[in-house]
Amino acid sequence: MVDVMLCGASDTRDVQKQFARVTNELGGEPWHYLSGRISYQNKATASWVTNSESTVRNAHLCVFVILKSYGEITWTVELQQALSAGIPFVILCLEDTYREYLALKRWVDVDKSIPDAGRRNLVQTLSELESTRQFTVVQFEMDSFAEVYRREAARCFARGLQALAARAQREALAALLHDPTRLTTRDLVAIEELAVDEFEDKTWRKYAVEALAERGSADPDTVLALVNSREQGIQRLAVDRLADLHRQRPPDPGFLDDCVRVANTSDDAGLARRLIPALFDMDVPAAIRALASLDLSEIGTRRRLSGLLVEHENICRTGELRQISIELFSKCVLKTEESGWIRRAVDCLERLKQE
Repeated sequence: MVDVMLCGASDTRDVQKQFARVTNELGGEPWHYLSGRISYQNKATASWVTNSESTVRNAHLCVFVILKSYGEITWTVELQQALSAGIPFVILCLEDTYREYLALKRWVDVDKSIPDAGRRNLVQTLSELESTRQFTVVQFEMDSFAEVYRREAARCFARGLQALAARAQREALAALLHDPTRLTTRDLVAIEELAVDEFEDKTWRKYAVEALAERGSADPDTVLALVNSREQGIQRLAVDRLADLHRQRPPDPGFLDDCVRVANTSDDAGLARRLIPALFDMDVPAAIRALASLDLSEIGTRRRLSGLLVEHENICRTGELRQISIELFSKCVLKTEESGWIRRAVDCLERLKQE
């Protein structure tokens, strides 16, 4: 049974019967506070706010309806609860009210020119819904409410079925992730979508990244999105497998510059340390050029970079790379206490300067 909650001011009684009829026709259970069909507890600490929050939290779909009146609990409590709980919802507004809102918003100072608090709050609420939150407000006439509600509810159900289909597809893909050689071109497209989905299970996403690395088929934009992921584990894995994910050789300089920018803005100090060898694995000259703009304020980053520069000293001597390498070495040894890696870096720096 699908539980559908009608949310709005007291004047929603005018569409209550149509709402209940359509909901029943769709196989749902209509909830509305005026009918008492809500989630509630009658006790000493009972409140309409608590009841509203509980009802929204337990509903499968919320239908917010605007007629003529402003419902404070509807917009200050129920909408916020639907958003925080991730409950699907639609917003329906009487066409006459919507036209009045547009006229008032366009021609008057809402705060100063509408003395009635209810009308003023309603105009401000509609403005927030559309302009600030960028929600879609669907208009209806009184004799078309049932038709409009049925259509919008059906769209929500269709999106739900699409989500189920997408989940089933991803579960099928999960069975293939351990054997990337079996993946078709179509599978790889779906796996790219899975890998960059910040709301998907982290373990599945990691398997997807590994599969893309094994096949070397990821789009550059996808790879950059993975490097810039909000999930630290995905971000680090993408950097560790960067040479396999981005197989263009020589690598695109713009792509490498973007990776360095991500590392510079990351709160994870380990990301830059991981990025340095990843870039060197792709192409040493390109890595040296890109790393010229890397933030070297962290000692571990300086140590990692200087070690690889020393290891590739012969390449550092060639063409414009010599001057870039001198500048990088100078940054690496600056304000750093004496140690083995510092001595090696300084020795290499001196040799480059003498040429």
